[in-house]
Amino acid sequence: MGKVKLSFSKRLAVLAAAVGLTAAVWSGTAEGAQVTVKQGDTLWAIAQSNGTTVDNIKKLNNLTGDALQIGQVLNLPDQPSGQAARPVTANAANVSRGMADRALAVLDFAKQYIGVRYRAGGESPAGFDCSGYVRYVFKNFGIDLVHTAAGQYQAGTAIAKDELRPGDLVFFHTGGQGINHSGIYLGNNEFIHASSSRGIKIDSLLDSYWSARYRGASRIF
Repeated sequence: MGKVKLSFSKRLAVLAAAVGLTAAVWSGTAEGAQVTVKQGDTLWAIAQSNGTTVDNIKKLNNLTGDALQIGQVLNLPDQPSGQAARPVTANAANVSRGMADRALAVLDFAKQYIGVRYRAGGESPAGFDCSGYVRYVFKNFGIDLVHTAAGQYQAGTAIAKDELRPGDLVFFHTGGQGINHSGIYLGNNEFIHASSSRGIKIDSLLDSYWSARYRGASRIF
């Protein structure tokens, strides 16, 4: 029996699965590749493991958000013969694009919960407090943060305000001692957070209340 020749995208997916980059199960078809979503999978992880981008997967599958269902089958873009999905040696452009894709996925996921009520100690869609919300969002992408704003600040790399980029965490002092409020930076001086008065909402760093209480920022990825 002759050897079966696998397409580049299939070989890449098999290799990714072997090293545990994603739990998604790959299957090949004459038209292209597919993955079946497993527990813990995210669009970002599936895109990275299969040499594509979150945008490409969303467009191919007509997805408007990042929420996935266990057992859901996703089509993957097939790679032209001889064309690598990702260079073996990453360069600055690849790294930058990868981080931008991940930030977009994080923010899209975070925005799904706008309007969810505030609940002290909450870290689920039944109700969030500020650090519980941040923890819940990042845990969906394989990053397990502590459930305190001060601890989340220590978990990342401190950055200056003028270095902020989407996906960074922003921190505030709203009473008591030290850092006690956290949110996720969206860009354009906006951040999303769990407000004690209105639940998950978007606010501006330029707002007089928040600008006076801003205490720093941290980069998680």
